[in-house]
Amino acid sequence: MRTVWVVNHYAHHHLRDGRATRHQSLAEHLAGLGWHSVVIAAGTDHPTGRSHLRGSRLRQRWSGAGHEFLWLRGVDYRGAGIRRTIRRAADILLFTLLLLAPGTLSGLPRPDVIVGGSFHPLAAWAAARLAKRHGVPFVFEPRDLWPESALGLAGMTERHPVIRALRLLERSIVRRSDHIVSPLGGVGRYYADRGYTGDFTWVPNGVAVEELPGEQSDAVAPRGTGGPFTVTYIGSMGPANALETVIDAFDRAATTAAARGTGPLALRLVGDGADVTALRERASRLPSAASISWDGRVSQGDARRIGRQADCLVVNMHDLPLYRHGVSMNKQYEYMLLGRPLLVGAPVPLESVEASGCGVHVAADDVDAMADGMLALAAMPAAERDAMGARGRDHVLREHDYARLARTYAGALDSVTDRP
Repeated sequence: MRTVWVVNHYAHHHLRDGRATRHQSLAEHLAGLGWHSVVIAAGTDHPTGRSHLRGSRLRQRWSGAGHEFLWLRGVDYRGAGIRRTIRRAADILLFTLLLLAPGTLSGLPRPDVIVGGSFHPLAAWAAARLAKRHGVPFVFEPRDLWPESALGLAGMTERHPVIRALRLLERSIVRRSDHIVSPLGGVGRYYADRGYTGDFTWVPNGVAVEELPGEQSDAVAPRGTGGPFTVTYIGSMGPANALETVIDAFDRAATTAAARGTGPLALRLVGDGADVTALRERASRLPSAASISWDGRVSQGDARRIGRQADCLVVNMHDLPLYRHGVSMNKQYEYMLLGRPLLVGAPVPLESVEASGCGVHVAADDVDAMADGMLALAAMPAAERDAMGARGRDHVLREHDYARLARTYAGALDSVTDRP
């Protein structure tokens, strides 16, 4: 067995966080492909900001069959506003410092390769430093593009000092990379345009098909016809999720449906994040407020159960240039697994939704277009919606099972460790 260290600040573990995402799911399957995975993550959960390590404890280690997690102490950044922003920055800095501090990673099996993920670029930069320290290859795994994300979401310009610093950091990380893997399909072209000449492997996000606690086995059961037509969102509630558009579009669609006498609509929002308080206040001022419900954060198993009760599942994003380089949100594949049709507001088509024909695509940041999409799905015969959902489920099981994706991921790791 060879060993890979995967440095990802925000990696989730099902036992700790109530949900597993990309790196735990890949690690479970990499064990059968000759790789022992050590996922190194922060002791804070994202997006809630809750710290799991208390007192003076700097780290916590968990070992399972063929893979393990090491959590490093973070800074609790629950709350909102400037206080959250400052404390989240402190969490990022502390994680980076602990990664590089002598002795913090003692006791771990020696790596044969180190992967650094860039939800924020300092984690990837520190992983590259660790790879140099241990004399092993470095694989860069960009999940978010920096500084493109800051340019789009924070409204900064190329002349801003933060953007200039991020550009230098980006160049340093890419220069050190022996291979780049990413769930964003256009990242290979993006970095090639910036001088990268190495190999790139696309490994999209996927689904763990095993049943989770709280799930039921009625994965493709038809939806009943009673009650309101329910539009459901499940996931993080932060600036990138563009939920203002979803809420405003629902209000417009609900008002239109009532005027037409075509049946009531309901909006169900499940999750937590930095914007949840502002979003609830926004919704409370709308005429449709009584038709909007909030579940808060739930386990992954409960989220799947709730998703199967929906008439459609909605995903939305802002109209930003950075999405030209690829979109690969965990929620789109989770949604497809549930066998329900999708309503997608995005500046580019989502490859898996388009390939399977499992949803309706509308323009991003367009309240009228999203409202029309809700009304179109509500007017569609239930059997047609069920068929759309079934196509999505079949596609994601065939193309995005993590057992299959792990083989592609292992191939990238093999390629850098098998070099003479």
